[in-house]
Amino acid sequence: MISNICAFLLCCFAITSNINKIESAGNNRINPTRFFIQTSHENFLRAVNNLKTFNKRPKIVITPADEKFLTMENVNNIDDYRLKLKSRDKLEKKGRDILCSFCVIVQSNITWLKNTVEELMGGESFIDNASNIIRLKQEAELIVAMYPVENLQTGKWLWSYFLKLIAIRRYNNNKRYIRENPFEDHQLQAGVSDFIGNCVLEKYLPPSVTEPGFVSKNPRTRDKLLTDLRDSKWFNDFPLDRDYDAMIEFLYLKPFWTDQRHLLFRAITQGFDVDWSAVRQRHRDELVVTREFVESRAWIHNPYGRLDHQHLVINIIEAQYYCYVYVILYAYEKQVSALDEGTLGEVKELVYAVINEALNVSIKEEFLVLIISELELTEMRNADDVRDVLARVKAKANALLNDLNGTRTNQVDRITFDVDEGQLTTVRFIKSIVLDFHFYLNSLRFYCAPFAYKTLLHFMDQVKLSAAQYV
Repeated sequence: MISNICAFLLCCFAITSNINKIESAGNNRINPTRFFIQTSHENFLRAVNNLKTFNKRPKIVITPADEKFLTMENVNNIDDYRLKLKSRDKLEKKGRDILCSFCVIVQSNITWLKNTVEELMGGESFIDNASNIIRLKQEAELIVAMYPVENLQTGKWLWSYFLKLIAIRRYNNNKRYIRENPFEDHQLQAGVSDFIGNCVLEKYLPPSVTEPGFVSKNPRTRDKLLTDLRDSKWFNDFPLDRDYDAMIEFLYLKPFWTDQRHLLFRAITQGFDVDWSAVRQRHRDELVVTREFVESRAWIHNPYGRLDHQHLVINIIEAQYYCYVYVILYAYEKQVSALDEGTLGEVKELVYAVINEALNVSIKEEFLVLIISELELTEMRNADDVRDVLARVKAKANALLNDLNGTRTNQVDRITFDVDEGQLTTVRFIKSIVLDFHFYLNSLRFYCAPFAYKTLLHFMDQVKLSAAQYV
């Protein structure tokens, strides 16, 4: 049965690469600092590779060799790992190049949108401007849809711009909530200007980009970039002009307002206790303010004017992640010396699969990547290595729990785990926790559907992964 469950869990994650033990030419095992590279779809790679940007430097090209490594699910040797890592770095640079050029286009669009909204507020018919506004929304929609798929970093300016377009595309429904011009937003304009400035410093854009009328002087590049992206195979079946009201509700956490499945404060297992009482009250208090923020449509003027609730929910989910991983690894450490080689191997595969699935659902920083990398490369019978990983997971969970409870020091141990030693060494126990974690991850998917949880993380600009530091 345990092998069947392993197989089931291993089928649950699709985009993460399978990490195999890697050996050098001399059959000596290496322990890389980071051993996780997302697998890409060939249509995505070809879509971004064919785009021409405002960049005057030699074009960043994803070669057939890069495509081979980026679409490769299994990495079987250190040379392939390094090549895939270099190709991933090139993809991230290509993504940055495209986003820099799109930001220049956005800056130009904001000027037109400010003038258009002024005219609408003055009484001009929305019908006369609808087609242009819908076109701008579609262009932004392509970028917003494309970057989270590959966990490429975006920025708050992009989401702010997109949400304002969503609001304006239904101007007649929203005009009673619009007190001033949403595109006069200093935070949006500053975000766009700062991003362009960094792109110039990084040489993704020429210095001339800051001159007036730059986009109008390069209309072919602007039009071709967006047309080629829309006509790519990657977007063949992507429906534009979708109803994004559900996205607004999701980004401002409406699925978590009732928490009918008790996702946020669920008990993990008997004998494991975390006191959520203070955090639960904070969630109730934040919910009231967030609901008012959404219902008054204050987000139209300031999409990032209400973030406390999002930070709270993300931190609760992250704390739950590490509590689950802690309990699983705690039981696994007890089983290292108690189980026979074959059963322990199956247990390790089961543990690895569910943590990898968690990584697939939520990847925002390097810590979980490092944990799963070290776990895979740890000898099954090496209890000391498992204890080292376990200690860091517990410290991470405690740090999150202390932060949630407003404790300035991380020395307070908020995790108590009192389970009979005999129970810990049984396969049934660890299997039940792994399956419960799998159920938790499925519940999180259900809460976020039809969007992915990482959409919220990208909106909050919390996805901070980069291959460059490991190349």
